Amino acid sequence: MDRIGFNGPSVTALTGNGINSVRDLINLTTKDIEQILKIVRTGPPPVVVPYLAQKRLNIFCYWATRRNRLNESLQPNLFTQAAVEQYGAMMAIDDQEEEIVVKPPTEYKKDTKWKGFKEGAIAYLNCVKGRYNIPLAYVIRELEQPDPAAVYQSEHHRLIAVTPLAGIEYEDDNGRVFDLLKSWTVNGPAWTWMRSFNTTRNGRGAWLSLINHFEGDAQRDKVKDQAYAAIAAAKYYGEKKDSPSKPMFLSTKTPMLI
Repeated sequence: MDRIGFNGPSVTALTGNGINSVRDLINLTTKDIEQILKIVRTGPPPVVVPYLAQKRLNIFCYWATRRNRLNESLQPNLFTQAAVEQYGAMMAIDDQEEEIVVKPPTEYKKDTKWKGFKEGAIAYLNCVKGRYNIPLAYVIRELEQPDPAAVYQSEHHRLIAVTPLAGIEYEDDNGRVFDLLKSWTVNGPAWTWMRSFNTTRNGRGAWLSLINHFEGDAQRDKVKDQAYAAIAAAKYYGEKKDSPSKPMFLSTKTPMLI
């Protein structure tokens, strides 16, 4: 604590209020810290706590809480000045009320194209935050376990890739994702592939079921068969008079990937 601006008496006072290790900082809010330091400042005996020390302690709590959610090390020596600056900036961003500018995808109906629906759902879940201000898109990411050698474009991308798919926080986010998916599919054919996950509100399971149906081997074989059938049904009418080198075909429309 002395590294972030607390002197001996204030450290003793914090210890007296139950803060003995980094793990004791997990899930403490700015209001919690304000209340604790109010007790410390008023005593007895009253102890002076600089404002910047209080601000750094708030960032320390945020750092501990975020890293605990990501199953990252909580060694105190990792909370460097660089970490103070980085997590302080992240904390300020999280405290802002963000307006969701991306619209949710339209409901999946009979004639809805899967690719457009999929990209719309991913874009929306990238903008909606779950527990600890982590984008809900992490719930439906492709890789269950992150690539240890991966380099990420931003903290946003890193959070989506590394946030554990486990724990009470994940259960809450997973349920929210299912509710969103259900609201977009319940009145259309895609609901058939999600129905079995309704009781458990398993958003990730429902999403993977949709991916397996619309992008799996069976679907690819179906599209391929339709394409072959369309080619086989095409009729040859001979060469055009004005262009003898170009044969004329009357063919059905070749199916496109949905």
